[in-house]
Amino acid sequence: MKKDIHPKVHTNCVVTCACGNTFTTISTLPSIAVDICSACHPLFTGQQKLIDTEGRIDKFQKRMKKAQPKKEKKVDVNARLTAQPQKKHPTLREMLEQAREK
Repeated sequence: MKKDIHPKVHTNCVVTCACGNTFTTISTLPSIAVDICSACHPLFTGQQKLIDTEGRIDKFQKRMKKAQPKKEKKVDVNARLTAQPQKKHPTLREMLEQAREK
């Protein structure tokens, strides 16, 4: 077996939650910071809690604002296409009649 290929294991890894709860576990990292734990998770506490990490709602609203002008442009293009008279393609019967006349 190869020597020194396994990571070092820390038996007293401290896990710190954003709510302030801390506990120890075994990990390859000396300490871990988490956003939510069993002490503050709605599944375990039974309380409703809004979690918006990294401003997901704000990011979504920014994308919607960016997409709004594109939607308006699409409507203008469609309106312009419908305003132009549609060129009628000849049917097979009309093409055969034209061929006979020649």
